[in-house]
Amino acid sequence: MELNHTCLELLKILYDQQEYISISTLASRLAKTERSVRYSLDLIDEFLKRKKLPFLSRKFGSGIYLEHTPETEATLHGLLATATPYQYKFSTEEREKYLELCLLVGRSQYIPVAEFAERLTVSYSTITADLDVVEKWLLENGLTLVKKSRMGLYVQGDETQILKTCLKRLGENITLAEYDRYLCKKSLDNKIALSILNELFASLDIDFFRDLPKQAESVLNCIFSDESFGNLIFFLALVTQRHISGMAGSVPVPPTDDTLTLTNEYDAASMLLEQISKKYAVPFSTGDCCCLATQFLCSKSIVNGQSKLGRDPIRSKRLDRVTEEIISNVERLYHIDFGGARADLAEHLKAHLIPTIYRIRYHKAIVNPVYDELVAKHSQLLRYTAEAVKPLEECCDGPISDQEVSYIALYFLAAINQQHPQIVRRPQVIVACGSGYGTAQVVASQMSRLFDVDVVAVLPGPDVSDLMEKKSLQCDYIISTVDLPRLPDGFYIKVNPIFTQKDYKNILQFIDARQAGGSASRYLETANNLVEIAAKYGANSNIDQLKYEFLTALIHSSDSRSSLNVQAQTPSLKELLHPNLIRLDVSCQGWKEVVSASTAALEKFGYVTEHYKEAITRNILDFGPGMVMFPGTLISHASPADGCKKLGFGFMSLRHPVSFGSKLYDPVQIVFTLSVLDSSTHMEALMQLFRMLSEQSFREQLFNVKTKDNLLRIIQNFSAHQRKDISADSIY
Repeated sequence: MELNHTCLELLKILYDQQEYISISTLASRLAKTERSVRYSLDLIDEFLKRKKLPFLSRKFGSGIYLEHTPETEATLHGLLATATPYQYKFSTEEREKYLELCLLVGRSQYIPVAEFAERLTVSYSTITADLDVVEKWLLENGLTLVKKSRMGLYVQGDETQILKTCLKRLGENITLAEYDRYLCKKSLDNKIALSILNELFASLDIDFFRDLPKQAESVLNCIFSDESFGNLIFFLALVTQRHISGMAGSVPVPPTDDTLTLTNEYDAASMLLEQISKKYAVPFSTGDCCCLATQFLCSKSIVNGQSKLGRDPIRSKRLDRVTEEIISNVERLYHIDFGGARADLAEHLKAHLIPTIYRIRYHKAIVNPVYDELVAKHSQLLRYTAEAVKPLEECCDGPISDQEVSYIALYFLAAINQQHPQIVRRPQVIVACGSGYGTAQVVASQMSRLFDVDVVAVLPGPDVSDLMEKKSLQCDYIISTVDLPRLPDGFYIKVNPIFTQKDYKNILQFIDARQAGGSASRYLETANNLVEIAAKYGANSNIDQLKYEFLTALIHSSDSRSSLNVQAQTPSLKELLHPNLIRLDVSCQGWKEVVSASTAALEKFGYVTEHYKEAITRNILDFGPGMVMFPGTLISHASPADGCKKLGFGFMSLRHPVSFGSKLYDPVQIVFTLSVLDSSTHMEALMQLFRMLSEQSFREQLFNVKTKDNLLRIIQNFSAHQRKDISADSIY
């Protein structure tokens, strides 16, 4: 731990003092308030504790005294010789984070504005301006900043929400490495992290709290991940600190799960809270115990032995059934059998699904650090997993987020790699072209960017046919800008040099069909084998024609197994944007009001339920302003399971722009609200919308739209513009 400037000044006074000195005298000499001095003295005590030095001596009626032991002398002599390394000027953003977390930790019942100014060595007006930002942030998280005259500030709100918000903020500002260094009593370069941790553990025995999750691991027969281990210490320290200060509110027993008290996690929570209660003389309620049990249940861990959903045999059996259904769904989608590896896969997957169920049930977001990599390299696996886990929704009482799906997908990735490695390897693609090599490079670039494939070669069309027939070329797919007459039409796919919407959909169908049925190389090999067999029985009059017909039959047989029918007609953007769903020049005060207003028309006309806006709000609170996807534009949506009843798009323009916290695209001027029923029916309209929003000229037209007819005319004009571009791109 390091010390701020005020602490160092106090230490200098105490170091030179040979007798007790009153707090009022210290305050006078430093031109600080007595409250501020007491706060700094607590920080000094924590510093001395971490250095294993004697605490400051406090005597009623006399004041404070620093005991001059040889160890104290040796430690403080070098420290007080220079204050430079310990003086640090917080940035505006750092001050705001510090204020947020100090208020949420609630170590003091009331904290005066002046005290914050003294702690951070800035003016009263600066802190006041910072607090305005903090107050807005608290409101966005469902909390209120209360200001009591002559007393100070505190945060008011649902205790569960306070804990959730604080833990999330702690995780955003303190890395695992920084936390580990703090636990090991090493210095931190990150001053904001240091200040926050000092605030959280100011009056707590950090070694005691570090040991508690280890005890829980022993009871639960598991090992928590590093992230979960740290979060549990944060949670326990936070709950204890708020109880000690008297700031802890009532935590209700979750009404959604009447079996929580039957779980092993509840037993572990009860044991730990009892230990804390004995050490710090603070009472904990059943609600506190349920809250901690939920933390255990939602934590990532490795479970030793069989996984069971507490002492509830009914739920355990249901989880067994759901786990088997999920695995069977993946086997069906991939046309594979996990065989002897199935039992181990089921056990490991079930252990993961238990915390998954509770995270979803209690709306605890999780972020997979390798999510983007999975999207880039294993998009089909994610699509199949999302389809496979639908039986899990009955256990979770809600939809499964993309992040949760990605974690489940990792289990199947490992199992498939072990049993069927050819399935999850990146498909090998050859791009065929005419004389324009540059054109083929454009196609290759689009394939690499848009699809989960590796482009292994770019070749002239005739060379591809020759090499394939000679078995000198191995690949999974052939994408060509020219006709390849020596190969069946279904053996490759012909595209425009610049992909149209139809090209994209056809390629997606082609890839899924080939992955379900087999690669191009395997088709040709099978056809050649069939020709050889036929030749034995005299069928050798027209070998090339025979091979062509065999290839065609094999490919068409595979195509029939593909479940994705992208040729089916889907509605356009204009068809989904019904005039009843258009609202113009709407006045909103904050982003939550924007979300509510944008869903009003969809709710009124039966497209979504009243819960839909709550789901969207929850997603923004949990994952940030990611729905602000284009400058000034919000694409507002949630999962179909969150209350979508009919397919449709809503539009709303704002009288005054509203900030959503997006560094790139704020403030929001227009909102498109999507009500979708599945993963595909709306895609044509959505792709059209994205293309339109990508063009600045059309975005500006949408920003300035005055009437419903005007909006629909803009969309119609874009459709015509798009058709013209597609037609031009097709001439090559």
